[in-house]
Amino acid sequence: MPSSRNYIGRAAALLLLPVLTACGHQTRLAETDTAPSARLQQDVRTHQGLDATLWMQTSAEFQAAAWQNFLFASLRLEQALEDPGWTAALEQDGAEVADLPPAIIVDIDETIIDNSPYQAFLVTEGLTYEPISWDRWVRRSEAVALKGAREFLNRAESLGVTVFYVTNRDAEHEPATRRNLERERMPIDSSRDVVLMKGEHGWDSDKTSRRRFIAESHRILLLLGDDLNDFVSAKEPAPEPRLALAEQHRDLWGTKWFLFANPGYGSWEQSLFGMDYSLSQEEKQRLKSRHLRPVEF
Repeated sequence: MPSSRNYIGRAAALLLLPVLTACGHQTRLAETDTAPSARLQQDVRTHQGLDATLWMQTSAEFQAAAWQNFLFASLRLEQALEDPGWTAALEQDGAEVADLPPAIIVDIDETIIDNSPYQAFLVTEGLTYEPISWDRWVRRSEAVALKGAREFLNRAESLGVTVFYVTNRDAEHEPATRRNLERERMPIDSSRDVVLMKGEHGWDSDKTSRRRFIAESHRILLLLGDDLNDFVSAKEPAPEPRLALAEQHRDLWGTKWFLFANPGYGSWEQSLFGMDYSLSQEEKQRLKSRHLRPVEF
Protein backbone atom coordinates (compact mmCIF):
# COMPACT_ATOMS: atom_id res chain seq x y z
CA MET A 1 0.00 0.00 0.00
CA PRO A 2 2.26 2.79 -1.16
CA SER A 3 1.57 6.35 -0.14
CA SER A 4 0.40 7.18 -3.66
CA ARG A 5 -2.40 4.61 -3.59
CA ASN A 6 -5.73 6.08 -2.64
CA TYR A 7 -7.50 4.27 0.12
CA ILE A 8 -11.25 4.22 0.32
CA GLY A 9 -10.79 5.15 3.94
CA ARG A 10 -7.38 6.71 4.81
CA ALA A 11 -6.21 10.03 6.27
CA ALA A 12 -4.25 11.69 9.02
CA ALA A 13 -4.18 10.08 12.44
CA LEU A 14 -5.43 12.70 14.89
CA LEU A 15 -5.04 10.91 18.20
CA LEU A 16 -3.77 7.72 19.77
CA LEU A 17 -6.26 4.99 18.88
CA PRO A 18 -6.22 1.25 19.48
CA VAL A 19 -6.76 -0.77 16.35
CA LEU A 20 -7.48 -4.47 16.45
CA THR A 21 -5.06 -6.28 14.20
CA ALA A 22 -5.68 -9.46 12.26
CA CYS A 23 -3.78 -11.49 14.83
CA GLY A 24 -5.61 -10.06 17.83
CA HIS A 25 -3.17 -7.61 19.36
CA GLN A 26 -3.57 -3.82 19.52
CA THR A 27 -1.49 -1.18 17.79
CA ARG A 28 -1.45 2.60 18.01
CA LEU A 29 -0.72 5.41 15.59
CA ALA A 30 0.93 8.53 16.91
CA GLU A 31 -0.83 11.88 16.86
CA THR A 32 -0.37 13.92 13.67
CA ASP A 33 -0.51 17.63 12.91
CA THR A 34 -3.49 17.41 10.58
CA ALA A 35 -6.35 19.74 11.49
CA PRO A 36 -9.68 18.26 12.67
CA SER A 37 -11.38 19.77 9.58
CA ALA A 38 -9.77 17.00 7.52
CA ARG A 39 -12.00 14.43 9.22
CA LEU A 40 -15.20 13.31 7.57
CA GLN A 41 -17.04 12.96 10.90
CA GLN A 42 -18.64 9.88 9.40
CA ASP A 43 -20.47 7.25 11.42
CA VAL A 44 -18.45 4.02 11.55
CA ARG A 45 -21.55 2.07 10.51
CA THR A 46 -21.79 3.99 7.23
CA HIS A 47 -18.09 4.34 6.43
CA GLN A 48 -17.48 3.13 2.89
CA GLY A 49 -14.50 1.04 3.97
CA LEU A 50 -16.25 -0.78 6.83
CA ASP A 51 -17.31 -4.00 5.11
CA ALA A 52 -14.13 -4.31 3.05
CA THR A 53 -11.94 -3.95 6.14
CA LEU A 54 -14.05 -6.35 8.21
CA TRP A 55 -13.90 -8.92 5.40
CA MET A 56 -10.12 -8.74 5.34
CA GLN A 57 -9.79 -8.91 9.14
CA THR A 58 -12.44 -11.45 10.09
CA SER A 59 -13.53 -13.65 7.19
CA ALA A 60 -12.51 -17.24 6.66
CA GLU A 61 -13.02 -16.55 2.96
CA PHE A 62 -10.20 -13.98 2.85
CA GLN A 63 -7.75 -16.35 4.51
CA ALA A 64 -8.84 -19.29 2.37
CA ALA A 65 -8.41 -17.25 -0.81
CA ALA A 66 -4.84 -16.36 0.18
CA TRP A 67 -3.97 -19.99 0.97
CA GLN A 68 -5.51 -21.05 -2.33
CA ASN A 69 -3.51 -18.51 -4.32
CA PHE A 70 -0.20 -19.45 -2.75
CA LEU A 71 -0.90 -23.16 -3.16
CA PHE A 72 -1.59 -22.85 -6.87
CA ALA A 73 1.34 -20.47 -7.30
CA SER A 74 3.60 -23.10 -5.72
CA LEU A 75 2.40 -25.74 -8.17
CA ARG A 76 2.88 -23.42 -11.12
CA LEU A 77 6.33 -22.46 -9.89
CA GLU A 78 7.53 -26.05 -10.07
CA GLN A 79 6.00 -26.38 -13.53
CA ALA A 80 7.70 -23.16 -14.65
CA LEU A 81 11.12 -24.33 -13.49
CA GLU A 82 10.86 -27.35 -15.79
CA ASP A 83 10.06 -25.22 -18.86
CA PRO A 84 13.10 -23.18 -20.05
CA GLY A 85 10.89 -20.98 -22.24
CA TRP A 86 8.43 -20.07 -19.48
CA THR A 87 8.04 -16.38 -18.66
CA ALA A 88 5.23 -14.50 -16.98
CA ALA A 89 6.27 -10.98 -17.96
CA LEU A 90 4.92 -9.26 -21.06
CA GLU A 91 8.20 -7.34 -21.05
CA GLN A 92 10.15 -10.53 -21.71
CA ASP A 93 10.45 -12.79 -24.77
CA GLY A 94 10.19 -16.45 -23.78
CA ALA A 95 12.43 -17.49 -26.66
CA GLU A 96 15.39 -15.62 -25.20
CA VAL A 97 15.27 -16.43 -21.48
CA ALA A 98 16.37 -20.05 -21.16
CA ASP A 99 19.84 -19.17 -19.84
CA LEU A 100 18.67 -16.58 -17.30
CA PRO A 101 18.34 -17.43 -13.59
CA PRO A 102 14.73 -17.74 -12.40
CA ALA A 103 12.85 -15.11 -10.42
CA ILE A 104 9.37 -14.19 -9.32
CA ILE A 105 7.93 -10.70 -8.83
CA VAL A 106 5.59 -9.97 -5.94
CA ASP A 107 3.83 -6.83 -4.87
CA ILE A 108 4.00 -6.17 -1.14
CA ASP A 109 0.87 -4.51 0.28
CA GLU A 110 -2.21 -6.74 0.36
CA THR A 111 -0.26 -9.37 -1.61
CA ILE A 112 2.16 -10.69 1.01
CA ILE A 113 1.50 -8.42 4.01
CA ASP A 114 -1.73 -7.15 5.56
CA ASN A 115 -2.29 -3.45 6.24
CA SER A 116 -5.88 -3.83 7.43
CA PRO A 117 -5.09 -2.48 10.94
CA TYR A 118 -4.32 0.85 9.28
CA GLN A 119 -7.55 0.68 7.29
CA ALA A 120 -9.45 -0.16 10.48
CA PHE A 121 -7.98 2.95 12.11
CA LEU A 122 -9.30 5.05 9.25
CA VAL A 123 -12.75 3.50 9.46
CA THR A 124 -13.06 4.04 13.21
CA GLU A 125 -11.96 7.65 12.81
CA GLY A 126 -14.10 8.33 9.72
CA LEU A 127 -11.10 9.45 7.68
CA THR A 128 -9.85 9.31 4.11
CA TYR A 129 -6.27 8.86 2.92
CA GLU A 130 -3.62 11.35 3.97
CA PRO A 131 0.12 10.64 3.65
CA ILE A 132 1.05 11.59 7.21
CA SER A 133 -0.73 8.73 8.95
CA TRP A 134 0.28 6.25 6.23
CA ASP A 135 3.91 7.29 6.72
CA ARG A 136 3.60 6.67 10.46
CA TRP A 137 2.07 3.24 9.90
CA VAL A 138 4.73 2.16 7.39
CA ARG A 139 7.57 3.27 9.65
CA ARG A 140 6.25 0.99 12.41
CA SER A 141 7.05 -2.04 10.19
CA GLU A 142 4.25 -4.00 11.87
CA ALA A 143 2.15 -5.35 8.97
CA VAL A 144 1.81 -9.13 9.30
CA ALA A 145 2.23 -11.71 6.55
CA LEU A 146 -0.80 -12.96 4.66
CA LYS A 147 -1.60 -16.60 5.27
CA GLY A 148 0.72 -18.76 3.18
CA ALA A 149 2.94 -15.92 1.97
CA ARG A 150 5.99 -16.72 4.08
CA GLU A 151 5.91 -20.41 3.21
CA PHE A 152 5.51 -19.75 -0.50
CA LEU A 153 8.32 -17.22 -0.73
CA ASN A 154 10.76 -19.29 1.29
CA ARG A 155 9.87 -22.31 -0.82
CA ALA A 156 10.72 -20.28 -3.93
CA GLU A 157 14.07 -19.29 -2.44
CA SER A 158 14.84 -22.93 -1.56
CA LEU A 159 14.30 -23.82 -5.22
CA GLY A 160 16.88 -21.25 -6.30
CA VAL A 161 14.31 -18.64 -7.38
CA THR A 162 15.10 -15.00 -6.58
CA VAL A 163 12.18 -13.07 -5.07
CA PHE A 164 11.85 -9.47 -6.27
CA TYR A 165 9.54 -7.16 -4.32
CA VAL A 166 8.14 -4.48 -6.62
CA THR A 167 6.12 -1.96 -4.62
CA ASN A 168 4.71 1.51 -5.08
CA ARG A 169 5.70 2.49 -1.60
CA ASP A 170 7.90 5.59 -1.82
CA ALA A 171 11.67 5.11 -1.91
CA GLU A 172 12.04 6.82 1.48
CA HIS A 173 10.12 3.91 3.00
CA GLU A 174 12.58 1.24 1.85
CA PRO A 175 14.37 0.84 5.21
CA ALA A 176 11.07 0.42 7.07
CA THR A 177 9.75 -1.90 4.38
CA ARG A 178 12.83 -4.10 4.57
CA ARG A 179 12.50 -4.23 8.37
CA ASN A 180 8.89 -5.34 7.98
CA LEU A 181 9.81 -8.07 5.48
CA GLU A 182 12.62 -9.28 7.72
CA ARG A 183 10.34 -9.22 10.76
CA GLU A 184 7.91 -11.48 8.88
CA ARG A 185 10.79 -13.76 7.81
CA MET A 186 10.47 -13.08 4.10
CA PRO A 187 13.54 -13.99 1.99
CA ILE A 188 15.66 -11.05 0.87
CA ASP A 189 18.63 -11.72 -1.41
CA SER A 190 21.61 -9.87 0.07
CA SER A 191 23.65 -10.01 -3.14
CA ARG A 192 21.45 -7.52 -5.04
CA ASP A 193 18.69 -4.98 -4.50
CA VAL A 194 15.46 -6.97 -4.66
CA VAL A 195 13.17 -4.39 -3.02
CA LEU A 196 12.33 -2.01 -5.86
CA MET A 197 10.46 1.11 -4.76
CA LYS A 198 8.62 3.89 -6.56
CA GLY A 199 10.98 6.85 -6.99
CA GLU A 200 14.09 4.69 -6.85
CA HIS A 201 16.32 5.15 -9.94
CA GLY A 202 13.68 7.47 -11.37
CA TRP A 203 10.99 4.77 -11.46
CA ASP A 204 7.42 6.10 -11.40
CA SER A 205 4.27 4.32 -10.27
CA ASP A 206 4.01 2.36 -13.54
CA LYS A 207 5.76 -0.91 -12.72
CA THR A 208 6.54 -1.72 -16.36
CA SER A 209 10.03 -0.21 -16.14
CA ARG A 210 10.85 -2.27 -13.06
CA ARG A 211 9.59 -5.49 -14.63
CA ARG A 212 11.71 -4.68 -17.69
CA PHE A 213 14.72 -4.03 -15.44
CA ILE A 214 14.36 -7.44 -13.80
CA ALA A 215 13.74 -9.10 -17.17
CA GLU A 216 17.20 -8.07 -18.32
CA SER A 217 18.88 -10.37 -15.80
CA HIS A 218 16.27 -12.96 -14.74
CA ARG A 219 13.63 -15.24 -16.22
CA ILE A 220 10.40 -14.10 -14.58
CA LEU A 221 8.34 -17.16 -13.74
CA LEU A 222 5.36 -15.69 -11.88
CA LEU A 223 3.76 -12.34 -11.05
CA LEU A 224 1.74 -11.87 -7.86
CA GLY A 225 -0.22 -8.76 -6.92
CA ASP A 226 -3.52 -7.23 -5.83
CA ASP A 227 -3.88 -4.65 -8.61
CA LEU A 228 -4.09 -4.94 -12.39
CA ASN A 229 -1.02 -2.69 -12.63
CA ASP A 230 1.04 -5.37 -10.89
CA PHE A 231 0.79 -7.37 -14.11
CA VAL A 232 0.30 -4.91 -16.99
CA SER A 233 0.17 -1.14 -17.35
CA ALA A 234 -3.50 -0.25 -16.73
CA LYS A 235 -3.82 3.52 -16.54
CA GLU A 236 -7.17 3.83 -18.30
CA PRO A 237 -9.38 6.18 -16.21
CA ALA A 238 -12.53 4.08 -16.63
CA PRO A 239 -13.48 0.52 -15.65
CA GLU A 240 -14.51 -0.71 -19.13
CA PRO A 241 -11.07 -0.67 -20.81
CA ARG A 242 -9.58 -2.22 -17.67
CA LEU A 243 -12.06 -5.08 -17.91
CA ALA A 244 -11.13 -5.51 -21.57
CA LEU A 245 -7.43 -5.58 -20.65
CA ALA A 246 -8.01 -8.29 -18.07
CA GLU A 247 -9.99 -10.28 -20.63
CA GLN A 248 -7.21 -9.86 -23.20
CA HIS A 249 -4.82 -11.74 -20.89
CA ARG A 250 -7.31 -14.26 -19.50
CA ASP A 251 -5.02 -17.23 -20.20
CA LEU A 252 -2.42 -15.87 -17.76
CA TRP A 253 -4.65 -15.65 -14.70
CA GLY A 254 -4.05 -18.59 -12.41
CA THR A 255 -1.23 -19.92 -14.56
CA LYS A 256 1.45 -17.22 -14.51
CA TRP A 257 -0.41 -14.33 -12.88
CA PHE A 258 -1.94 -14.56 -9.39
CA LEU A 259 -4.31 -11.83 -8.26
CA PHE A 260 -5.13 -11.29 -4.57
CA ALA A 261 -8.51 -9.86 -3.58
CA ASN A 262 -8.39 -6.29 -2.26
CA PRO A 263 -11.83 -4.69 -1.91
CA GLY A 264 -10.47 -1.79 0.13
CA TYR A 265 -8.54 0.31 -2.36
CA GLY A 266 -6.69 0.26 -5.66
CA SER A 267 -6.75 1.50 -9.23
CA TRP A 268 -10.11 -0.23 -9.71
CA GLU A 269 -11.65 2.28 -7.30
CA GLN A 270 -9.75 5.23 -8.75
CA SER A 271 -11.01 4.45 -12.25
CA LEU A 272 -14.60 4.91 -11.05
CA PHE A 273 -14.02 8.65 -10.61
CA GLY A 274 -11.79 9.03 -13.66
CA MET A 275 -8.61 9.08 -11.56
CA ASP A 276 -9.21 12.78 -10.94
CA TYR A 277 -7.64 13.19 -7.51
CA SER A 278 -8.49 16.90 -7.35
CA LEU A 279 -12.16 16.05 -6.76
CA SER A 280 -13.70 16.35 -3.33
CA GLN A 281 -14.58 13.19 -1.45
CA GLU A 282 -18.24 13.92 -2.01
CA GLU A 283 -17.79 14.28 -5.77
CA LYS A 284 -15.78 11.06 -5.93
CA GLN A 285 -18.59 9.30 -4.11
CA ARG A 286 -21.16 10.69 -6.52
CA LEU A 287 -19.20 9.53 -9.57
CA LYS A 288 -18.52 6.11 -8.09
CA SER A 289 -22.19 5.61 -7.30
CA ARG A 290 -23.08 6.13 -10.96
CA HIS A 291 -21.39 2.78 -11.75
CA LEU A 292 -23.85 0.81 -9.63
CA ARG A 293 -26.12 -1.49 -11.64
CA PRO A 294 -29.21 -2.07 -9.47
CA VAL A 295 -32.01 -4.42 -10.38
CA GLU A 296 -35.17 -2.70 -11.58
CA PHE A 297 -38.52 -3.60 -10.01
